[in-house]
Amino acid sequence: MNYIGERIKDLRLKHGMTLKELGDAIEFNYSNLSKIERGNRKPAIEVLESLSKYFKIDISYFFNGHIRLHNDGKTDDNQLIYLTEEMKRKNISLEELKEMIRELDQSKNSGSNNYMNKFSDND
Repeated sequence: MNYIGERIKDLRLKHGMTLKELGDAIEFNYSNLSKIERGNRKPAIEVLESLSKYFKIDISYFFNGHIRLHNDGKTDDNQLIYLTEEMKRKNISLEELKEMIRELDQSKNSGSNNYMNKFSDND
């Protein structure tokens, strides 16, 4: 099973990058990166470290598929990406998320702590 290569490719595509762009970003030959993605070459730990640093994720993602984000002061974007990925993985629609937030608001029963205001539609 080529899960490491698949995870690298998945990250690259989610960030809208070509093999060349990612290779340049982590200073690694894009041809060899392609071989890793296809399972024709095993990545060195240094490559995985470079990728985890670049994508600001824990290196364990390549082995277990669970994204743990690095806290570098820019966690809002990373948390949004993580939330989006979890929603896709669990097949949760935006409407279902809004409903969960409404239910949370109701259970809190507090007008000053209304989480739904942050996500209300202004369309």
